[in-house]
Parts: sequence; C-alpha cells; structure tokens
Amino acid sequence: MRSLVAQPLPWTGGRRGAIILMGTDGTERSDGALRVAAARAEATGATLELMSVIQAEPILAADNIYFGDAETLRRRTTRRKEVEAQIARVLGRDAILSVTVLDGNPAYAISRVAIERHASLIVVGLGRHLIAQRLFSDETALQLARIARVPVLAVPADACTAPRHAVVAIDFSEISTRAAQSAIEAVSDDGRVELVHVMPHVHEDAFAVEAEEPYERWAEEQLAAVTKRLVVPEGVAVTRVALRGRPAFALLDYATHVGADLISTGTHGRGFVARTLLGSVTTKLLRGATCTLLTVPRDPLPARVPSETDISAGQGLDVPLSWSRLLADFTRRNAGRRTILEVDDLEIGAQAQEYNYPLLGASYSDRDGRLDLMLGDRFAGGRHLSRSMGSVVAVDVLTDGSGHDVALRVQHGASQTLLTFAA
Repeated sequence: MRSLVAQPLPWTGGRRGAIILMGTDGTERSDGALRVAAARAEATGATLELMSVIQAEPILAADNIYFGDAETLRRRTTRRKEVEAQIARVLGRDAILSVTVLDGNPAYAISRVAIERHASLIVVGLGRHLIAQRLFSDETALQLARIARVPVLAVPADACTAPRHAVVAIDFSEISTRAAQSAIEAVSDDGRVELVHVMPHVHEDAFAVEAEEPYERWAEEQLAAVTKRLVVPEGVAVTRVALRGRPAFALLDYATHVGADLISTGTHGRGFVARTLLGSVTTKLLRGATCTLLTVPRDPLPARVPSETDISAGQGLDVPLSWSRLLADFTRRNAGRRTILEVDDLEIGAQAQEYNYPLLGASYSDRDGRLDLMLGDRFAGGRHLSRSMGSVVAVDVLTDGSGHDVALRVQHGASQTLLTFAA
C-alpha cells in the first residue's frame, strides 16, 4: 500500500501519519472532493481533516450598528452544520471527521493551515462543472495553486473514486518529474500514467521539416530518461507520448480524447509574481479542465519545526505578545542576511518589493497593531526600505530540517507578505 510521507516528530524521534487537508463550503460542488479525499486517506493511511472558510464581511444594521461578532458566530455555526450534513450525505452518518471553520480569505487560510498542520496534500473542489460557468465562479483552486506550498488536488463535483488514468505535463524540468511521481502515487493500484510532452508547433516549411525529426528523437530520449527516474509500483502502467501544439490546449484535448480522469502539472513560478501570471499553463489547465487536476509547487516551503509554544493566530490576547518575542528572536538570528521581499494581494495582484536588501529588523507594536520590517544598509546614507503592515492575523517563521530560518510569512488583511533569504 502506497502512503504519503509521514512527518517527523523532533521531540520524540518518532513519526506521525500524513495529514490531508480538505477545503469545503459544504455544498454539492465539493462533494466529489470529499469522496476523493476520503478514498485517498483510506488508501494511504493518512488523517483527513476538513476546514471551511467564510469570507467575512462587516454586518451593519439600519442605524450603522456593527453586529459583526454575533453574525460571525451565526455564520460559523451554520457553516459547520452544512459541512456536517455534507459528511453524512457523502460518507454516511457514521463518518466522524475533524471540522474547522475559520473566517478570512479561503485560499490564504487553507494555505496557512496546511503549513501549520504540516499537511502533505490539499484537496478542494474544482468548481462548477461547465467551463463557461466556472469562468465566473470563485477560483479558490486557482488561488491555492498560486500560493500553496504543498500539492493541491482540485476535484470536480461528479468525481466518485480515486483517479485511474493520469496525464502528466512533462517539460523535462525537475518539477515536472515530481508531478509525474505525484500522479503515480495518486492513481489507483491498477492505474495508468501517461507522460505527455508537448513539442512546439512547427510550421511546414523547408527549414522546419529538417528540424522536426531530431527534436522528436531528443524528446523521446528525454521521456525515457524521466521514466527511469520514477518509482513505479507493481500494477501501475507508465507510458510516454509526444504531441505538438500549444501546451495547455494540447494537454486538455489529449486528456479528453483518452478519457483521463487526472491531469498533473508543476507550477513553475519561483515567487509570487511568476506564479500569478494569468497566461500560465497551470492557470489555463485549471480553468479548462473537467477532470481532477493535481498541481505540484516548485518551491515548497518547509514546514515549521514544532516547538513547545506554537506561534499562530487564534491563541487569544497573548498572541501579539508572542509575535513581539518571535520577531525579536527572528531579528537576533538573521540581522544582516540579504533578503527577498514579495507581497501577494488577491485584489491588485503580486508585487516584488525588493531584492538583496540586508535585514535590519522586524517588530510588532501591540499599541497600534502593526508589524514593521526594516531593510537596508547599516551605514549612514546607505539604501533603506521599510514596510509597515496593519490588520495582522498570522505570523509564521518557517525553518528547515536543521532549525535554520528560511522565511518570515505575514498574513495581513487580504494580503500576505513573504520575506525569504537570498543566500
């Protein structure tokens, strides 16, 4: 039986089973995602956890009296009942699953919880079945593919079982090889995985005809090399295909032609800006696919090493004090390291703020509820840059397996800011 990667427990030396995190709105359009997530958890021995995120909006009465707290509680209670009813409808009344209901932006909340819970996979609904309708629906799956640091499985509402026939987008990069391995792990024990490379469309002229055959031979050799690097369990068939055309459309057409129920692809963006380009192959696949789509991130951030004090949103009045201590320690450990600062806002898009500025400090003020980042040179007259963020709801320091800091992640309002290190 194949299994997802178990997570180490540093304080015991043991390991815990993998976690699959599913985002649901409790409606029928995420029923397929629940069926597939439950089947995946059962097949791999993973724990399935459900979460639902309510897009919070201020509620005003006729006299402009704010009733946000009471209305938020009512919405959470209603949503929890809807999710519990969905569990009973899809998996049966005897099914018992962990359900968490939060407020905020769904994509950001799910991405943050996936990091905090050390999830191995995120499962969400793909949206409305008809492509024309989905273009005007919310696109949580697309937003997650842009920002998530773990694989995202987007499942259509009518999906019933684990995929059996997968098509993988192969461009011979390392991330596409990982997408192929992920597809192999996602299909059933008797599944089929096709590695598909889409060759550039060549115009039929005297010069292009001479170049076609060498490229095709090279592509076949590269596909064979990728196949040799994969771990393929007994019973799963892996085949190779080379097509010509535009990558996204050729993949969608081929998947439909062969009746594939899974398309797997890597998200090539190194940072927020690259991941949010609307012309990307991944975006076109998510908006055009009618079968399950698996996206594998190129640059997954390592999960935090658990500590005795978990610094995250939702711990009550002591959280701002914890953030102050967290940022003071972060500054002490990393002052002088060169940084990359990226900001992602779902309303105005992604923005690269700076590259290669040394870290001067990071602090949180409980008095005005703002987090400040100070970057620049220590000497007088040097370059300096500061960023001040209000409405902070989460602060995460992400570390590698050795306990070294690799990033500071701040969620504030409808945006998030990521500070990574250039070296």
